[in-house]
Amino acid sequence: MKTEELKLALIGVSHWHVPLYLMELPKEAVIAVSDPDEKIAADFAGRLQCSCYTDWRELLDKEKPDFVFAFAPHVQMNEMAMELVARKIPFAMEKPMGMGAQEVKEVEEAAQKAGVFCAIPFVWRYSDTVNRLKESLLHGKILHMSYKFVAGPPSRYLATSKWMLNKATAGGGCMTNLGVHFIDMAMYLTDSKDAKVLASSYQYGSEYDIETYATSLLEMDNGASLVLETGYAYPMDDVVKRENRWTIVTEKGYYILADNCLEAREFGKETVKIPLNTDSDVYYPRFVETTLNDFVNGTRPRASLREMAAVRDILDRMNAAAEK
Repeated sequence: MKTEELKLALIGVSHWHVPLYLMELPKEAVIAVSDPDEKIAADFAGRLQCSCYTDWRELLDKEKPDFVFAFAPHVQMNEMAMELVARKIPFAMEKPMGMGAQEVKEVEEAAQKAGVFCAIPFVWRYSDTVNRLKESLLHGKILHMSYKFVAGPPSRYLATSKWMLNKATAGGGCMTNLGVHFIDMAMYLTDSKDAKVLASSYQYGSEYDIETYATSLLEMDNGASLVLETGYAYPMDDVVKRENRWTIVTEKGYYILADNCLEAREFGKETVKIPLNTDSDVYYPRFVETTLNDFVNGTRPRASLREMAAVRDILDRMNAAAEK
């Protein structure tokens, strides 16, 4: 089967990531969408000219999709993923795939046993930016990494995803939502399988019970240290949505990536500035295209349930350290 022949379905279209997926998703291949909010589901169905449901199980029963892009409140993700695995429907699901590492590992084990394909949108793995860093731009062993990613305030979730502002339904705030990308990226760049959590400090700067600013210190299993800083704190405007700044220290130099530019300062060489994209949004369409090709060709996804389980386990330990 070719990718253009796949019958695709979208579950949970009120999720804020869905518009990013639709930038590349072959719209004529989408046969159905669902969302508990009937108005939102109907609006997407109208734009995509497909069937509309408020019950995602009914969608699966009636439409029999070949592949599902699944979105849900974090508290519902395990149930949804396990149902997709039980039906042997290949799928991609947004992080963090559940409320804790045990939920993710349950899905991983079930999917492996059933032979069900599942991809996770750790989109930096799909980016030219990170792959160029890994393959050619960073020289010498990585000693230290510092990632700062601060997005807009919590209020931006009120329109369609208010559940994101409740620990009981989201599991956490900015570190759960944003930090997982950079835990995974640090593991990818250092070829690490795990990390030791040394310290975490979370701040609660709003009326909601989720962290809105968070800092953690980790040691990757290759010995590199990682400082990770995330937040729901950036006053957004129409031009700039967030602050995204990376610093990587190697045995041979010092690398700063911000504002679409990598500044490479290596010992004994002139400083070089290289254009390099720092906007993750543009890589969601690439994730969609690559994922569908991987499924059709029988290729393991770049980020699978194995990577998600490892990241979720580290995140759980970071959250626990912040509570002490």
